[in-house]
Amino acid sequence: MSDKRLPIVEDTTGLSRTYRALWRLQFLGYSVFGPADQLPHRDPRERLKRDRARKVLNAHEAAGTQAPDEVIATAQR
Repeated sequence: MSDKRLPIVEDTTGLSRTYRALWRLQFLGYSVFGPADQLPHRDPRERLKRDRARKVLNAHEAAGTQAPDEVIATAQR
């Protein structure tokens, strides 16, 4: 596992406004009230980023479009 933090995927394909708003609130909640810094594979904020990337990747696959490389790399971690 790499100790490098994952980027927040900017592509919003398949993500509703409600999902994005709730995702940001949850991410902010983990940033303020969550556990102290942990290794990336155990950090709940990193898990949120991976789950978001997987959701975007699935939406691209369902639409038959090519997902950006950033999305693919983040989803496969």
